[in-house]
Amino acid sequence: MQADVREGVHPWQFGLVLLAAMTPLIPLISWSGQGYTILSLAFVTAGVAAVPLSLHARPSGFGWSIACVSALLLPWSFVGAMGGMFFFLPSVLQLWLAAGADPRRRPAAAKAMAGAGLLVSVAVLAYFFSE
Repeated sequence: MQADVREGVHPWQFGLVLLAAMTPLIPLISWSGQGYTILSLAFVTAGVAAVPLSLHARPSGFGWSIACVSALLLPWSFVGAMGGMFFFLPSVLQLWLAAGADPRRRPAAAKAMAGAGLLVSVAVLAYFFSE
């Protein structure tokens, strides 16, 4: 008996999008005790960054949603920099890496992209906690 394999988004891609949405929230939530008043805006921005997760069953829609979200998130991270939205700039890179991190299509490149996306999260958090 053979199980029916559904062609969807690979878990590495799903994980990178999840990291892109969640990593900026850690510094922004910790700032909420220090007078950071627009935390709701950070949650809305993280929600927008997580939109591709809703299309995990359709790889083509997943790729298009990554393109659209990153096209919106890139200028928003510069415009909202005074409010702390610059922490979403690495999320744009992670979204781009998630688009290509499918080892079923490109095994070697996918490992490098998944590793680089994880390294971006580690670097952002290490930078934040070192201050």
